[in-house]
Amino acid sequence: MNPEQYEMVPIEVGSFVWYAGYGILLSMIVGLFFLAPRVGDEKMAKWEKFLGWFTLANLLWYQGMALLAGIWMKEESLPMHMCSFSQILLFIHLVYKKDWAFQLLAFWGPLGGIQAFLTPALETEPTFGFVMQFYLAHGLVVLAPIYLMVHGGRRLDKGGVWRVIGITFLTGYVMMPINALLGSNYMYTNNPPPVDHPLVQGEWPGYLVWIQMAVVVLFLMFYYGFSRYVKKD
Repeated sequence: MNPEQYEMVPIEVGSFVWYAGYGILLSMIVGLFFLAPRVGDEKMAKWEKFLGWFTLANLLWYQGMALLAGIWMKEESLPMHMCSFSQILLFIHLVYKKDWAFQLLAFWGPLGGIQAFLTPALETEPTFGFVMQFYLAHGLVVLAPIYLMVHGGRRLDKGGVWRVIGITFLTGYVMMPINALLGSNYMYTNNPPPVDHPLVQGEWPGYLVWIQMAVVVLFLMFYYGFSRYVKKD
């Protein structure tokens, strides 16, 4: 794999696009936590299905834009990064009501999506479509799981954080041979991310140790930070 092939276009902090992106995020916070239905509302079931299908449509929107822009490639555009997995999990949970999908999403979505907000970058020059899709995608996976716990009655499995950590590590290990086969770098397991990131130090494989340590610490912080939303039995 040639890391230069994956040179990203960072969104500069303080730029118009940066502010616009956080404007989208703020609108989503208002929509989900102040305007959207809550558990017990007769509209809740239909709203959740709409949100699930909207999430899938947004994921497919990126695929279509990438194809039309001529930047789609199997090495980078398949939905195999953690945030893409989170969008798929959100769709499965909301449309098919699978609790296992929520248990993974609750950790992968917020903690993976926040990393993307720390170092926002696109595969092409910022355009309305790609900027909107980026912030909608990452905003959904960060905010929707928290909304579902706070206002949707969802609960984390007691002690399930360790199972999620194990599945996360296993997914990363499985991704390594897939990346080797495709010449890709999904979940950044074969090369460091092509952007500066506070949690990534050094070259392969050393930086993976930092990432694994960060996964354990951040997942545990999230679990205990939202302990009021953990199942009692």
